[in-house]
Amino acid sequence: MTKRRRIVQADKIIQNVVHVFCLLMFLQLKGYYSTTNNPVLLYSTSTDIRIANTSKLGKVNAIIKGLEQGSAVDFLYRKNLICWSDQTAELIQCMEYNNTHTGDKQRIVSEGLITPTGIAIDWYTDKIYWTDGETNRIEVISIEHKYKKVLFWSEVDLARAIAVVPKDGLMFWTDWGEIPKIERSGMNGDPSTRKVIVKENIFWPNGITVDYTNNLIYWVDAKLQFVDVIDFNGGNRRRVVKGGLEYPYALAIFNDKLYWTDWKTWEIHTWDISTNGPIKNLIKSDPVPVDIKVYDESRQMVPPGDYPCKNNNEGCSHLCLLAPTAPGYVCACPTGVKLKEGSNTTCYNSPQSLLLVAQRSTISKISLDSPDFTPYTLPLKDLKRALTVDFDLKTEYIYWADSLSKTISKARLDGSEQSVVIHSSGVPDSIAIDPIARIIYWTDPVSDTITVAKLDGSSRKVIIHDELYDPRAIALHPTAGWMFWSDWNEKKPKIERANLDGSGRMLLFSEKLTWPNGIALDTVNNKLYWGDARTHKIEASNMDGSNRQELHNSDILHIFGLTLLGQHLYWTDMQRRTLDRINKDTGGERQAVVEQMANMMGVKAFRLGESLGWNRCSDNNGGCSHLCFNRPDDYVCSCPLGLELGNDKKTCVEPEAFLIYSRKNVIGRISIENENNDAILPIKDLKEVSALAVHVSGSKLYWSDSKMKSINRCSIDGSNTERILEWTGLVEGLAIDWSGQNIYWTDTAAQRIEVARLDGSSRRALIWQGLKKPKSIVLDPRKGYMYWSELGSKCIKRAAMDGSGAAALVEQVGRVHALALDGERRALCWAALDPSAIACARLDGTARALLVDNIPMPYALTIYGDRIYWGDWNTGVIESGSVRDGGSRARVHGGLDYISELHAVARAAGGGRGAAQCAADNGGCAHLCLPLPNADYRCACPAHYRLNRDNITCSEPEEYLLFAQKNSIGRILVANNECYDSIIPLTGLKSVRTIEYDPINKHLYWMDDESHSIRRVGITYSTTSVATDSATVVSGLSRPFHMVLDVLGRALYWTCLDTDSINATSIENNSSVGVILRGEKMMPRYLAFHQTKRLLVWSDAGLGTIMRSSVDGTARTELARAANVTALTVEQAGGAVYWAVARQIHAVDLDGSNRRVVWQGGAAASLAAYGGALYWAGGGAERALMRVPLHRRDAPASPVPHIARLVATLAVHKVSREHPCYGGRACGGAPGACAAGGACGCALACAPRAACAPAHFPCHAERADAHCIPDNWRCDGQVDCPDGSDEGAACGACAGGLRCADGECAAALGACAAGAYCAAAPLPDAFRCDERLCLAPRLLCDGHQHCEDGTDEAPAACGYVQKDQVVGAASGRAQLLAALGAAAGAGAALAAAGAALRRYRRAARRPPRPLPLARPLAPLKPPPLRARPVGHLNRFLICRRRTTASASASASASDSLCGRYPRPTANPPPSPATLSGGRRRAYRHYRASNRPPPPTPASTDACESEPEPAARAPPPSPAPSPAHSPALLLY
Repeated sequence: MTKRRRIVQADKIIQNVVHVFCLLMFLQLKGYYSTTNNPVLLYSTSTDIRIANTSKLGKVNAIIKGLEQGSAVDFLYRKNLICWSDQTAELIQCMEYNNTHTGDKQRIVSEGLITPTGIAIDWYTDKIYWTDGETNRIEVISIEHKYKKVLFWSEVDLARAIAVVPKDGLMFWTDWGEIPKIERSGMNGDPSTRKVIVKENIFWPNGITVDYTNNLIYWVDAKLQFVDVIDFNGGNRRRVVKGGLEYPYALAIFNDKLYWTDWKTWEIHTWDISTNGPIKNLIKSDPVPVDIKVYDESRQMVPPGDYPCKNNNEGCSHLCLLAPTAPGYVCACPTGVKLKEGSNTTCYNSPQSLLLVAQRSTISKISLDSPDFTPYTLPLKDLKRALTVDFDLKTEYIYWADSLSKTISKARLDGSEQSVVIHSSGVPDSIAIDPIARIIYWTDPVSDTITVAKLDGSSRKVIIHDELYDPRAIALHPTAGWMFWSDWNEKKPKIERANLDGSGRMLLFSEKLTWPNGIALDTVNNKLYWGDARTHKIEASNMDGSNRQELHNSDILHIFGLTLLGQHLYWTDMQRRTLDRINKDTGGERQAVVEQMANMMGVKAFRLGESLGWNRCSDNNGGCSHLCFNRPDDYVCSCPLGLELGNDKKTCVEPEAFLIYSRKNVIGRISIENENNDAILPIKDLKEVSALAVHVSGSKLYWSDSKMKSINRCSIDGSNTERILEWTGLVEGLAIDWSGQNIYWTDTAAQRIEVARLDGSSRRALIWQGLKKPKSIVLDPRKGYMYWSELGSKCIKRAAMDGSGAAALVEQVGRVHALALDGERRALCWAALDPSAIACARLDGTARALLVDNIPMPYALTIYGDRIYWGDWNTGVIESGSVRDGGSRARVHGGLDYISELHAVARAAGGGRGAAQCAADNGGCAHLCLPLPNADYRCACPAHYRLNRDNITCSEPEEYLLFAQKNSIGRILVANNECYDSIIPLTGLKSVRTIEYDPINKHLYWMDDESHSIRRVGITYSTTSVATDSATVVSGLSRPFHMVLDVLGRALYWTCLDTDSINATSIENNSSVGVILRGEKMMPRYLAFHQTKRLLVWSDAGLGTIMRSSVDGTARTELARAANVTALTVEQAGGAVYWAVARQIHAVDLDGSNRRVVWQGGAAASLAAYGGALYWAGGGAERALMRVPLHRRDAPASPVPHIARLVATLAVHKVSREHPCYGGRACGGAPGACAAGGACGCALACAPRAACAPAHFPCHAERADAHCIPDNWRCDGQVDCPDGSDEGAACGACAGGLRCADGECAAALGACAAGAYCAAAPLPDAFRCDERLCLAPRLLCDGHQHCEDGTDEAPAACGYVQKDQVVGAASGRAQLLAALGAAAGAGAALAAAGAALRRYRRAARRPPRPLPLARPLAPLKPPPLRARPVGHLNRFLICRRRTTASASASASASDSLCGRYPRPTANPPPSPATLSGGRRRAYRHYRASNRPPPPTPASTDACESEPEPAARAPPPSPAPSPAHSPALLLY
């Protein structure tokens, strides 16, 4: 090396030395470098991680920011890692830190955490150990590979701090649960090494730290306020720091100095052990300091040579854990995974035996290979209500049913490859997989079916649909060829068995069952197991139903899912929120697998790699092209609906045509080309099918139900059922106009032929005169004709499709029940009775010919190709013959007695051939396009609409009569060439009491008897309205009676039987609710209103009069004396008032003159004056609509045909849009504001204010409709007035706190000098005197008796709650037992007091919890918060720092109240109703309140799970309460 090069190299060395020296000096000055005397402190707050050099305490730096709720902190010095836990984010994270800069955050643990309170790093093997106070587990994870394992899960109550000693393979942790303690174990989690080393003189053990040099453990007790030291075995205990601690939390040691955080002083303190103190304050932190460590290499010294787990992970495939016994380590597997058989080092890659649990919005998997049974949530998306789950052992996919999204989905075991397999039209409930035939089965409690499909979702088919009521669980035995299911219908609960194709159905059990839920099978021993959610039992039997036995009946509240694996039965309990298991043979050996896990529903147990078994479908799907079903003795191939099995009995083919038939409550399908291919369509709620039609191009079936009085439709496979028309009378003929997209029907009862759009809208009567029981109907859209038979005239008639030109076509044909049109041969055929025959004729009625006559009762008829098919009502036989001469007669099917309709559906039909008049854009018509002869068409309007001059659009009538039946609304219009009555297309209407109509917005209003409300919905003839789309106008009415609408003033008036007033609301925004009229002895009932004269008329049951007033209730005038009025109306044109009373109808003019009797002769109700006539509902059961003309005196009343069972009538008149009150905006727009001529009235301010009864408080005191509540409901923390005035500012402290027993108000229990009533909801940390009164802790043993029985001053109470006495746990227990013994000897009263004290002690032992997870520990400027009222279930208490003298007196009590948080209840109350404290609230029908919940998630079973989403429980660690802080502390 040359001299020059040596000089250059030496220069570089000198430069590097200088750089290092400068860096060290810089770090020393900045406080980042630790020396023996000046260690670097690493500590956490709620928002960040900070470091501070004790030599530069003025310089504290936050090295990691953005924490949500920082908790524990530790470091791995060798790899420059800082790690911490975040309780709100539920994470353990790490970040690189090399004294100058930080790296990116690394997620180490992100699943299975709830409240990670303590962490400790094993620097030998790079692992993190942590405690979780909510999951009650101690776990470990490798930082690099993220292998995680649960070490301890039993007898871990509220584990807090944790520390490890790698050199000895030991770990230590504190636990401040019900039995406070400090424990030690091996770092490998070996239960044999676990030992309690401190259990006496311990209360709230918090921080813990290790002196590695001297093998000592230091720990702090936040309640007893000391620091003690022990050796690793728990011996040689001595007190290190005896006083001066306020609320110590975390603890660290370095070179004989202790450092700890204090949550009350918000400081970091230190203590020199060598000099025995004193306590020094190092750092004042804001936010409050939480955990603390000394960041120094000497705290993590690594041996220079070999040590356990250093070399090649000691051959362990996953985890190498240090152990206190030779050889110093053990190989371990991640949680849920076990070691391979015969190996001590190699683990399986995943669990082999698993449980899958559906939990509505999540699915969890639980390994059965490890005893901790730790659940892991699968990362699945968009789960709404997952009810059941199954597993395909062949592909290892999870399948689950979601009842809310109506889907069946699948995913891998790790949650990947998620996809929807099946979209259901119903609600898939329980699922079961046949892994051999690759078929999935599911039950549907909405359509009441059992359906199958291939696992990819194809080849769907309903296999069972009849006599199912509420099918629930389903289970399969693929090798035996059986399936089992439960049906929990309350009237007919049962368990059944059938072959896998649905044949061979067998009822197993129908007695001693109530809610049979889960089903499980032992396919090895052929055993059947089921659970009943109502009898609270698990039972078993043989698979043929024999040898039934009760297996288990202890502590089962609401069993839902049931599954079997190996020797164990597993089940979920919805109310207990547990998953348990028992021995499947004995019912014993019960073990809790999971406790307190919410929303557990279906469960599936399986073992990976388990044999699928074999059956006849195993090899090549049995040769079947689609579905293969194994059966006990054979197997069958089957096809999805729409395909038919070919002649080879294995291949599915699409038929050219098939037959659709109806009989009684069944619609089915029959093959024309292939035998044994009949199927029943899975259509729910068929009562009596009276007519059937097929829309081939639309792939829809239409049918009428004579019992339901409706016309319905569904897809051709039976799915997607919907009701399109209601209240149709007796429809016995249906036909589809494929050209105009219309449906035609005959109504035998009303003697009409009507038409509507295919969705039921634009309904219109085409022929309503001259018909005699019209029956079957067929259409010829290409020629514009319709044909129908009449049973009364025994002829066949023809008319244009708009109803014109009706004439008899073929006469004397007998009673024709079925017609069929032969479009190819232009012929019409019919099946007739009297005599029984099948005959045909040309479409012009000529060339009449008899085809078949030797048949008993031909009732159904159809034509396909050159064959005619007919069904016989009596014999149930379907036959066919030649359409030309009836020859070549052949039997097609049998066993279909009472067949009512038969239709051939051809694949190539396409809905019609040739040109169609209305096929293009509905002919341009706005509503109906009706084909006519000669290739013409006509636009038509819905009933009572008028065709405009453009002959395309329609206009709605302005004046007509509306009538209401209980479940339907109709209209009457007197006009030429128009059917006078028609039903408005509104479905789903129920419990109508009276009606009103707003012609401006086209809204129908009705009083609903069932919901005690007034509702409204838009109606029109052009579209079908649904009552479920209605909006509530007024709710919560007390016995609503009658109403009337002010159309011009946009206001609604109503009366109720309980209020004796006339009330009003604006219909524009449902505001300005108030009272228009109220008076002494007044009892207004029926209402009427004159729109233009602005007069309100009512009948008064209290005064016995007919009254009139202005629209605002002023200027009252008696028109007539009348008692027991049953109906009232006002004639808008003539200005007369009509009312019904005592079998008479009376009238009087609006000025009170000209009183007269209009009609007499019977009871009358619901009057309406329209078109110069008076209409009303007659008396008797029929309540038929009656009519009498007003211009003729003594004219007889005549019934209006076809309209009966009326509940209301209403005359609708043309709106006077020129009136000054039109629009409701005049005079402020309030109800009653705009009077006659546009003058302004006093609106809602006119009525006298009603006084509340004594001891009642008036809500809305400034208004006339003041609502009254009991005085003791005021200022009780629960809003009872609609405007909240009972909990307003006048309540003072009661508005934000609670009411004390002496009537005073306070923000917290500590401020109540006499305690507070706590019957509705218990107060945290309160001493309960009895079931009503609670005391603050400061009132115990204060020398004054507060409890009625004196238990607050009893010796037992005072012997325990001495404020200055510190006792150990053991001695405290001894004192308590002695006190309880004395109390038991004294009598039952003191025994009750002892029980109360035990409850208090458990609450008092509980350390204070930290702040809510989403909030910093100590906000400097907290937002103003209002405490929740005591009457509600509270998760948090708000404690406020007192600033006044009176508040200061109770500050300590308040602090004690804030200082403790009760542990979250394991099983929360089942419903808010349990918290009402007996106070009656909103009306609830007894049937709704007493009906037991069904055993499925669709129920409202209050105990079945916790609310969704559930509020997170507070973390189990103490919270600061600094006396100097002005902050509001939330617990």
